[in-house]
Amino acid sequence: MVKTICLHIGLHKTATTTIQRTLCRERSALAGAGILYPVFYIGDAPVDNHSIPFYSLFCDNPEEYHINVRKEITTDEAISKLHSEYRRQIESQISGFQGETLVISGEDISLLSLSELVSLRSYLTGITHPDVCFRVILICRHPVAWFKSHSQTLIVTRGIDIENHLNSLTLQSHKLENLIRTISEVFGHDCIAVFRFEDMVHHQYGPAGAFMEIIAEKTPEIIKPEIIQENKSLNYETAQLLNALIKCKSKSYILKLTYIDRLGQFLSGMPGRKLMLTKGQSKTVWDCLSSDANWLCNRYSLRKYEFANEDIQGDSDVWSKPTLTYLENIFAEIPRKFKIVVLREFLKKSISTRESLPLRRRFDLLLFVLHVSKSALGLKIKTMTADVASCCRRIQKTDFYEGENS
Repeated sequence: MVKTICLHIGLHKTATTTIQRTLCRERSALAGAGILYPVFYIGDAPVDNHSIPFYSLFCDNPEEYHINVRKEITTDEAISKLHSEYRRQIESQISGFQGETLVISGEDISLLSLSELVSLRSYLTGITHPDVCFRVILICRHPVAWFKSHSQTLIVTRGIDIENHLNSLTLQSHKLENLIRTISEVFGHDCIAVFRFEDMVHHQYGPAGAFMEIIAEKTPEIIKPEIIQENKSLNYETAQLLNALIKCKSKSYILKLTYIDRLGQFLSGMPGRKLMLTKGQSKTVWDCLSSDANWLCNRYSLRKYEFANEDIQGDSDVWSKPTLTYLENIFAEIPRKFKIVVLREFLKKSISTRESLPLRRRFDLLLFVLHVSKSALGLKIKTMTADVASCCRRIQKTDFYEGENS
């Protein structure tokens, strides 16, 4: 009989995918230790991230949940059928389980409202035991690193560009404080345990091993999980081009996500540098979120965070020759609309001072535009040459006044 429910609610971008996939791979070993990690199915596809069933089941608008939208499950009938199947699967697994600990891991659970969490708690006690003990596990991360990582996820999964994400940060300035108060009201303050992502990644068996230790102290030593990094970050160049695509108008949300997926496939093998932010964004994020993050650290006796600058630097080797060569080699294959996005973005970057690109690198981007435009888009070479010459003059003037002479 289940006596304890470990409810891992994220936060997002704190190795949640790595933890979930590791727990799923080790389900048999965990079951032998008296721990159930349920797996769900949508058709024949396994689901190890419990955000997908539990957020859909308990949010007020499951037809708008981006996972359901992407799978085109948006009608009342389709949602009802999906939810019935989710309930059947979890209840079946619990009824056949002989251990005492149930683990549910879903970062989107942290997005549920107070009333939605009350419904979730009521459902879980109903299918286990009225007096079941809850342990709510939350993992936090440095605000700037979190923003950088979360931004790339929003680009790919939601079609939200980095600038819009930055503009919405004021809405999250007290997110952790509000979340803790909400969780406390539903599950009780003594049920909450908070850990730092930066500490968990140094565990002998990685963040998944650290999480297993939280659940049951000796579990990681018994299972010895392999350290595998899931959800590897987009590189800077790929994120920038997908970000540029999002800013182009599309007919619908679904269409935009389809475009992002398609361009992402073309760029999947493109070499590049680690994702960095535009000049000044790190400070903006820190000023907005650091007080909230350090409030959480103070409350749970964790080491406080200090400012870290993740902005692109002037000597950063982005848009290098291997990157541009890769793009040039695939340019003929990608649809015209994507070609236009790339060329416009390169022209814009050539005259921008916010990204601290060296003068030589800006000319490289302009030369790329000049080289591929005529053959790729059928543009008149005279017109394109004039546009490039104009951009070059603007670059030289800007860099002169900034004192750049490299």
